[in-house]
Amino acid sequence: MGFAPLQGEKIERPGSASSDDEVEIPKYKHLILDTPDGVHLKCTYFAPPKLKDAAEGAPATPAMPFILLHGWDGDRRELLNYGLYLQKSGHAVIVPDLRGHGQSVSVEGLKKPLDYKKFRKPEVMSAQKDIERCKKFLVQKHNQGEVNIDLLSVVAVGDTSVLAVQWVLNDWYAFPSHNPQGIKQGQDVKSLMLVSPVKKLAGVSMMNNIQHPLFTGVDGTGAMPMLVLWSSFEKTAKESKEIAEIFGKHRPDISKIEDKAERSKASELIKVSTKKSRLSGVEMIANSKVNNLWKAITVGLFQNKVAANADKFPWITREVNTEDDE
Repeated sequence: MGFAPLQGEKIERPGSASSDDEVEIPKYKHLILDTPDGVHLKCTYFAPPKLKDAAEGAPATPAMPFILLHGWDGDRRELLNYGLYLQKSGHAVIVPDLRGHGQSVSVEGLKKPLDYKKFRKPEVMSAQKDIERCKKFLVQKHNQGEVNIDLLSVVAVGDTSVLAVQWVLNDWYAFPSHNPQGIKQGQDVKSLMLVSPVKKLAGVSMMNNIQHPLFTGVDGTGAMPMLVLWSSFEKTAKESKEIAEIFGKHRPDISKIEDKAERSKASELIKVSTKKSRLSGVEMIANSKVNNLWKAITVGLFQNKVAANADKFPWITREVNTEDDE
């Protein structure tokens, strides 16, 4: 089901290393995804590029998928240009309006529109269902061979980082890694990027969550590759810096690696604090004029830390075989 373009929506087309003669970039699609509690979630999906000259029936390599989460006082428009950039870099991207934001304001059976400004703590935390619904959509694309959900990356802006951190932990530990049929479920997020993260949202603190071994490597088993981006001119810069320091406290010390490229490859945590630009974190991730920064992020985190390990996470169907039940 489609709907009218967002008011004020303008998606610019950044440059790409891929030649337009070699690949076809599918036009983004607006979607309506219904959550289990009846919210009509409005999203934009950027399907991965397709080789123009690929032989008919030739298998395509499933793309790395992304979920991009706007700030709690924003909407998905602030991330559409970045979503398009990631698409042109070879990936699949879904960008939702979280419940009560943008165009995600209607609920099945209710006439009164949702307004995030009126949300209480339980309603704020229920937005994790929106993230899970986006993942379910990507799992469908996985089963169609379009993406590899086992290479999922999440990007969250501002206050929404609190929800993202909690949801990533749920993805890894809320249920068994395989269902009774032996199909893998969860533990799919392979990198997390937080833009101008803060400690609390609606009174919910993420300080205990970010000290989990999954994010810090404190237990010696290795930590999730992460990137924290913030502007030193923001009021929340001190919080973002403290969060980044917690993430890095127990990770291996790479300061003695002299070669910059090798040091970047060895790092499992990338900290980017801008001191020359007065752009806010959300502006840096929304403005295609800083696509040199986007390129550095894509190479440093998503290419070096996720794509480089793709062989460890081969595509395997997530469809449950129900023939035995018939």
